[in-house]
Amino acid sequence: MELKLAFAPADAGRLAVSSALAAPVTPPEEHILVSTYFDTPDFALHRAGVYLRVRENAGRYTQTIKSAKTNAELLERFEWEQEIPRGIPDLDAARGTALEPLLTPERRATIRPVFATRIRRKIFRFAQDGSEIEAAIDQGEIAASARTCAVSELELELKGGAKHALFVLARRFAETVPLRLEMKTKAERGYELVQDGGGKAEKATGIEIPPELAAGAAFQAIARNCLRQVVANEPATRAGEPESLHQMRIGLRRLRAAIAVFDNIVGDDEAEKIKAELKWIARELGPARDLHVFAAEVLQPLRASRPSDAGLATANREIEKSRSEAYSRAAAAIGSDRFRNFMLDLAAWIETGPWTEGKAGRTGTVAKHAKKELARLRKRVKRKGADLRHLSESQRHRLRIRGKRLRYAAEFFAATFSGEGSDKRNAELVSALKDLQDGLGGLNDLATRRALITGGLAGSASEGAQLAASVGLDETAPQAEALLLKSEQAFARFAAVKPFWMA
Repeated sequence: MELKLAFAPADAGRLAVSSALAAPVTPPEEHILVSTYFDTPDFALHRAGVYLRVRENAGRYTQTIKSAKTNAELLERFEWEQEIPRGIPDLDAARGTALEPLLTPERRATIRPVFATRIRRKIFRFAQDGSEIEAAIDQGEIAASARTCAVSELELELKGGAKHALFVLARRFAETVPLRLEMKTKAERGYELVQDGGGKAEKATGIEIPPELAAGAAFQAIARNCLRQVVANEPATRAGEPESLHQMRIGLRRLRAAIAVFDNIVGDDEAEKIKAELKWIARELGPARDLHVFAAEVLQPLRASRPSDAGLATANREIEKSRSEAYSRAAAAIGSDRFRNFMLDLAAWIETGPWTEGKAGRTGTVAKHAKKELARLRKRVKRKGADLRHLSESQRHRLRIRGKRLRYAAEFFAATFSGEGSDKRNAELVSALKDLQDGLGGLNDLATRRALITGGLAGSASEGAQLAASVGLDETAPQAEALLLKSEQAFARFAAVKPFWMA
């Protein structure tokens, strides 16, 4: 069980003398670790979530096979280690591991090195709140052909005891240097270097929640999945990558939806603090996304069709300035101590929060819980959307949020209610809700763009109205009617889909 925390290379010296490193139970150790990761040319092991590593330390070789317990795990992974005589894998030693089922004769013949890590590791062992923890300060690099990626991270591994102790120790370290929750393993970052150089946006990954799983454990699996999407997109968002910012916002929305769906299980004072912080960071990211979409979907096409329009050129400069400021604001927020500490607190709450002990309904099956919540969400969307043409902008916005929440819940529980009939209904429901979301989202974008025009492009109300009409943002514009019709048709499709959880 591991918790990874990244730090800036310049902070290594401060971390090494942290008070949190005082009084280890054994003398500190230092090692130079050279690890080579192996796979087939088509990355069959990586695609299966299995990692094969051979590590050299002081002339001795250790083969390690790792795999996540599930695709939703944050902390826990299966791991098999064995000392081997040479620096190449001993595939016969993979019996009884996650690697064994993947080793067809063809794959055995083509397994080769794909990347390597070179790490200077300092190891400290502690007794914390009755638990045994190993803290490792790693510095070095991941190398794949001509590409390299620096590594500066603190890894806390629970050798025995309760998860809670990991987070207590992590917070003590965080008092010394800024620490950022790291979701990706060195192996994952290595594969990114090999395949595309890294730094790309990460979308939500699939998740399988079996019906017999306890409701509390199901929430943890879903919340970890959402948290990974948020944290994995953090570095590229700080660098100003628009798609990563978009995916980070989706991860935040999915997590908020998960908390709402499991509110009767996780709801408490701590959950209210978590929700407040999630809303805060969402607000900090929102303007950058709105301005990017406005520039890409409205201003750029308009300028292409009217290249000599001096007014549009001026407006474009003003929007670009506002967009740059909004991205700086977003980067500052996610680079702040508040955000870094919140991510650590959020992970601790998911894993060890007060709700994990003695909460009513926590140990009941997720299937029972999901049926009730899905039915409740479906009923609310049907009731609120029955006459969406006559809803106000704010009412449509709330309907869009409810529809999005139901869609995320349907995706969370797709595997909980499996079978041909359930799968078909689920796909139809998600498709209809996506179209409803797109239609209502388009209408919301029109309102947002009108506000941007009057607030950032036009010098007066009359100029704002004139420019809004020129780009099709008038309330009576044909595109608004088309979006409204699309929303109505999507809602009709949604209302006609039978519950997939009752197939």
